[in-house]
Amino acid sequence: MNVTVAGEIVGLKSIAAYYFGLDINTNVTKMEAEEALQQVLSVWKPVLVANKNLVDYIFLISLEFAQSHELPMQIHTGFGDRGLNLRMSNPLYLHNILEDKRFAKCRIVLLHTSYPFSKEASYLASLYSQVYLDFGLAIPKLSVHGMVSAVKDLLEQAPLNKVMFSTDAYAFPELFYLGAKNARKVVFTVLRDSCIDGDLTVSEAVEAAKDLFARNSINFYKIIS
Repeated sequence: MNVTVAGEIVGLKSIAAYYFGLDINTNVTKMEAEEALQQVLSVWKPVLVANKNLVDYIFLISLEFAQSHELPMQIHTGFGDRGLNLRMSNPLYLHNILEDKRFAKCRIVLLHTSYPFSKEASYLASLYSQVYLDFGLAIPKLSVHGMVSAVKDLLEQAPLNKVMFSTDAYAFPELFYLGAKNARKVVFTVLRDSCIDGDLTVSEAVEAAKDLFARNSINFYKIIS
């Protein structure tokens, strides 16, 4: 990707979790990736890249590109469709990536509330300055109780300025509507309970709502209105 194109995008996204999970080999070499590519091309199954070395290498060079152009990397974590090994989509598997100094300045967004690993995602966001969270897909896909619990888990340890709303909607306008509608109800419930429990004042909750729904994303993705 050239610099001109890079200036037209706001981030990259990885679905490596769908292939061999998030236990990325940070030591995979270019030679190993080239050998893996030759194997893939010799079999030639479009869409499916059935070689971990190749997937891991693409993931690493994508991180390098994102960091060099000051772009965030969104990473699919947690639940998805039946092609996903849920156990391997636990964001805790990203430990080696997060500890690798080569990628220390690459901002990483853990997508989809990392459900059912929301507490783990919250822990990582509290521990690593480069980790941010997104609660799309869990809203509106889960039950009301599930949506509220997942967002509460995200906010358990993560700083409020590192959690962002999205619908994760596509194709159908109804998905955007349901995501936005349910997110308002869920965030209200979560912040109301925080006020009742004494974690936040009412004024702090109002500011938190503005951050979760807009300001965090605007600042993170450098969106200029």
